[in-house]
Amino acid sequence: MNLLPQFPPLVNLEIIEVYEYYDGPCLFSCQNTSGEIFMAVWIDETKEFKTWLYIPMSQRRLGNIRSGNINLHDAFRSSEDGFVYKVIISYDASPDRLETIFSENLIGEWLPMSG
Repeated sequence: MNLLPQFPPLVNLEIIEVYEYYDGPCLFSCQNTSGEIFMAVWIDETKEFKTWLYIPMSQRRLGNIRSGNINLHDAFRSSEDGFVYKVIISYDASPDRLETIFSENLIGEWLPMSG
């Protein structure tokens, strides 16, 4: 299983910084070849796959999150573009799956704790 998805626009990602680690990165920032920045958080795991949320963001927004001016819960709930990517990465050779979800439709238990 790859840690990073291979499904457009989330291809050729490179991790910028890991913020939370537990048997692998759980919360990190990354960017693709064209410089688009994403924040990723691990939200679920089964025997078959891991599920992640990826939010696209500007460099300024990333700086505000890193400095604590924007908390993680609000960053996901109020994405700059109004949506997040839900990504399912299988442990076998199955293709990655990507679903676009409007921020207001996110399930609360998927989000990092507020504060």
